[in-house]
Amino acid sequence: MIKSTIKKALTAVALAAGAVGSANAFIISAGDLKITIDGYDIANVGYAAVPGLKCQNSTANCDAASLGAAGMGSFDTMGIVSVASITNMAGDVTYFSRINDGYLTGVFGGLLDRSVETTCGILGCTTSILSEGGYFNLYKNTAQYDASLGPTGAGVNLLAGIYPGITDGALYLSGVFVSGALFGDTDTTYINSYNNSTLAGGGQGFLNVTGGSAAGLFDTNSLTDLNGQQRDLFMDATYNDANGAASGLGWTVALTASIKGAAVPEPGALALIALGMIGAGAATARRKA
Repeated sequence: MIKSTIKKALTAVALAAGAVGSANAFIISAGDLKITIDGYDIANVGYAAVPGLKCQNSTANCDAASLGAAGMGSFDTMGIVSVASITNMAGDVTYFSRINDGYLTGVFGGLLDRSVETTCGILGCTTSILSEGGYFNLYKNTAQYDASLGPTGAGVNLLAGIYPGITDGALYLSGVFVSGALFGDTDTTYINSYNNSTLAGGGQGFLNVTGGSAAGLFDTNSLTDLNGQQRDLFMDATYNDANGAASGLGWTVALTASIKGAAVPEPGALALIALGMIGAGAATARRKA
């Protein structure tokens, strides 16, 4: 009897979860998550490959110390991204995968160089940058972005966060870059470094969720930064132009990144699972009667 009751309850929950899955493109359950993304980036890499501190704690001085890049305005980093997958940290559950579940594509920008230093050694010169500001917006779409439009193509205005085929979708998640990647530094929101010759490099930073239809899922304050503040997400990115594909389309580099965070269950999933449990309870009560 007990085994039969448990089996019915589990079946009801499974059916409820299945109903959720059929009603939406994908469902995210509670727990630690990893969001894997890739995309293209246009960045200010116009700092001379000469050792020394180029600028410190001043976006204006950093602008004066570099050649900048056309079409970037005051921004020093901006670009487009596409979510490849959303999985739990253990890697045994995939909540979202590109193509199978549609597309989550987005734009990012607003990062301003505030301190820049170049060091040179046996691997050539490396430029390290501390940035401030920064935002990201992810949208639900039915197709992948068209990277061949480049950062300044027809209809593109990354300074305003606009990119055809991305920003005409439904806003799924938006947020800002926040401090915490450097101990004792409450101004820097993103740190990165690159080889001046190859442009290969990487960066890290914390993110906080501010809006979008999935804001309630990811706004968890589940991570503690190096200054003891609670943050929603942490991004670790790498980038390069090893095959020339990015620069051939007008971008600086191609990027990949892993974003760690946590999620709470979607309300719709909780509601349907609750209904399943109620149904299971009613079935058990009838059987006892």
